[in-house]
Amino acid sequence: MASDRTGEESALFVPDGEQLRPTSYAVGPWRPDALHGAAVAALFGAVLDRDDRTVARVTVDITATVPCRPLALAVAPIEGGRRVQRQSAALSADDRVVARATALYVAKSDLELPTSASEAPPPPASELSLLPETRAGWVGFENRAMELHTVGDADRSMLGWFGLRIPVLVDRPLTGLPRVLAAADYTSGVMSRRLSMRQWTFASLDLTVNLTRRPEGEWVGVRADRAVVGDDGSAVSGSTLFDRSGDIGLCTETHFVQALPQAPGAS
Repeated sequence: MASDRTGEESALFVPDGEQLRPTSYAVGPWRPDALHGAAVAALFGAVLDRDDRTVARVTVDITATVPCRPLALAVAPIEGGRRVQRQSAALSADDRVVARATALYVAKSDLELPTSASEAPPPPASELSLLPETRAGWVGFENRAMELHTVGDADRSMLGWFGLRIPVLVDRPLTGLPRVLAAADYTSGVMSRRLSMRQWTFASLDLTVNLTRRPEGEWVGVRADRAVVGDDGSAVSGSTLFDRSGDIGLCTETHFVQALPQAPGAS
């Protein structure tokens, strides 16, 4: 079992009896006692990934705050037929379901497509790095588990490369699906181009990722260039996912928008 220099196991989640205990690597940016949506998505990706099928779609619904304490994970049996199959999983805290995921699988094919069917990706980032701890004010996913490099454009879009640097589960190697789901959660990065994080929160409520193939390599690219924000507290963002070889799919994400309380005298 790998450990970091603080003695904590180097994984997002570790066994705790019949449950899984989140480590500090999984903590999110909005509050220190709640998990990052990317960590939750990566966990579902780890248990729903398959080598014998193409993962065509994964949906993740976060229906309550996922707390940083032991969680119960239940994985349902595979359903479906020869061409299309489905499997779901649920994450519970204190006997209450806080997140669910469903994966849709299709039988693998070997197609000869025209070269124009897949766009070439933008040049990869020269290097990736962890975000500073000062960004959130505490140790968590973004300054311990996810290396990234992002740039913002004048048209208020976000382009980035993301690399999950530690396993989701202890003693289980990283595979393509948790890598891409963790990166896809950063589709919300386009929201920070629309709303200041000093004045607003936009917690992710769900994640829908449609894939045409599994990602190649350790880096996953996200081109987030779509965002619609409503004045009733709901917003949606969208992105294209890619790797060094080309596009691999699309992502949409729903957000719950809230205004942060303003300090006295703040403009």
